[in-house]
Amino acid sequence: MFDDAGAIVVGGGHAGVEAALAAARLGVPTMLVTGDPERICTLPCNPSIGGSAKGQLVREIDALGGAMGSIADRCSLHARFLNESKGPAVRALRQQMDKPAYGRLATALLRSQPNLSIVQGLVEGLIVESGAVRGVICAGGERYRARRVVLATGTFLGGKSFCGSVVRAEGRFGEAPARGLADELRRLGFPTARLKTGTPPRIGRSSVNYGAMTRQPPSSQPLLFSYTSERKFAGPQLPCYLTQTNARTHALVRDNLAHSPLYGLDLIRGIGPRYCPSIEDKVVKFAHNPAHQIFIEPEGWDEPTLYVGGFSTSLPAEIQLEMLHTLPGLEACSVTRAGYAVEYDMVPPTELRETLETRRIAGLYHCGQLNGTSGYEEAAAQGLVAGINAARAARGEEPLRLSRAQAYIGVLIDDLVTRGVDEPYRMLTSRAEHRVILRHDNADQRLTPVGRELGLVDDRAWDRFNRRQESLQLAHRYAEKTRLSNESIGDERFSGGSTIADALRRPTLDFGAVAERFPALDEEIGERLAIELKCEGYVRRQELAIEKASKTEHATIPPDFDYRSIAALSAEAREKFTSRRPRTLGMAGRIPGITPSDVAIVGLFVHKARRESVPVPTV
Repeated sequence: MFDDAGAIVVGGGHAGVEAALAAARLGVPTMLVTGDPERICTLPCNPSIGGSAKGQLVREIDALGGAMGSIADRCSLHARFLNESKGPAVRALRQQMDKPAYGRLATALLRSQPNLSIVQGLVEGLIVESGAVRGVICAGGERYRARRVVLATGTFLGGKSFCGSVVRAEGRFGEAPARGLADELRRLGFPTARLKTGTPPRIGRSSVNYGAMTRQPPSSQPLLFSYTSERKFAGPQLPCYLTQTNARTHALVRDNLAHSPLYGLDLIRGIGPRYCPSIEDKVVKFAHNPAHQIFIEPEGWDEPTLYVGGFSTSLPAEIQLEMLHTLPGLEACSVTRAGYAVEYDMVPPTELRETLETRRIAGLYHCGQLNGTSGYEEAAAQGLVAGINAARAARGEEPLRLSRAQAYIGVLIDDLVTRGVDEPYRMLTSRAEHRVILRHDNADQRLTPVGRELGLVDDRAWDRFNRRQESLQLAHRYAEKTRLSNESIGDERFSGGSTIADALRRPTLDFGAVAERFPALDEEIGERLAIELKCEGYVRRQELAIEKASKTEHATIPPDFDYRSIAALSAEAREKFTSRRPRTLGMAGRIPGITPSDVAIVGLFVHKARRESVPVPTV
């Protein structure tokens, strides 16, 4: 019997790990229930963390006091920034992981965490009393009670894998799915849908001709996610390699579509990810492209396998091998594990409040792929918020809510709960309207004070944050006050009276051009200084736009507001408002199919009722 006042987290992937650590660190007795405690955070697909927009999520998780960034830094074997030429607003860090090390470190962190226990089990049911969750029921009949339950089931909910005509009931390779839990959620009234993801084949490291491919070197300078990590590489930095498909590869795919569970066999019903399509989808849907880039990436310092990025497939294993042999550098490669597709159940995230608690069952939280997202980073961000809010609810405290202007995490959750998903959701920089403010470099300024107030940022991390802020402020003052003589810096000419700050505002100059004038300044702080000076005009405009929109964005709507009583609304708008129950007018405006006039009408009724002190129409 588990402490009824505690929290239970179901699932040991990235969402479950962040949720369990957050709840336990906030002083709530927490149990993590997972099918195999030896396979926690196994990085079942690409062994990488970060990337475009995803890197910003990792940085924000770390700034709030989460674990993903610091774990990644300790097993990074290939790190580099993406989108550097496109500017600091979209620049993102990506690290290739030592796959076994990542899982070991995550497991060790969980086992060493006070207030946290790990239990092996497959959750098949929920204990629900009077509309509130009261615990979980495992396949073996074990019942664990708790008033807060976080579901982080990944691809295990009704999971099936596909490789050619071979179909297995599994959440991922070799692991049993959670069948009963999907039925239980449907019994409780939750709608479900089927989504699909996939993974490419793994090939033998010694069977590849590296000379026939393009070498992609890692950064020569340590690039880190966590603000608490020491500025050094975790181990030797390894190169990645690029190759590409060709006409022979595409012909093999087309000739064998009859054997594809996605096409000819028609076995897969779930919707796959738009931004990470299978090689079959690439050949069929982008037939005009003569080639597709393929990434050959190491899975560990001592691992004998390579990951074939961009080559996700569920064709039969023997055909996968033929296809690989058409790629430059892989003509003689061996396959250590064939690629496969996974189909699984998800619950529409419109069933959730922005705290990630379900509206149907009090105390029940959903996060990760259960909400229709794809990617380790999106899952971890949701898990962190769900764990925080489960713990705060257990302690009788107000939930954490992050706005779209505050964090990519806020954008992610707002998109999910207001707009829903019809395909696996991936975080993109284009989804964030305030991305000039939500940069990789300033996540600590935006969120570390929040993490400190929550109780997740310890004294050491808080002290380092304050010292960084002090150094940055001093550097700003020095740059604004220190004048240049008539001189050139790089290709730029400056007249007397110009300042170092004026120089750093020039697009062509980075911190390296003036670094010698800041002999005691940390390079990372210097780069941040240059970014802030270059972006200050754009930031100011976005801040004004945020301020102007905030009155509408944050205007709250009573939770029991009666939309059906407003005749001026269309029947569709009344139905959508009633089913989604937006908390603010800003969220109301982001519901698909809702027009600005619909929001204006609701706002008029809400404001009028408050102004005249008359009851707001409620159900």
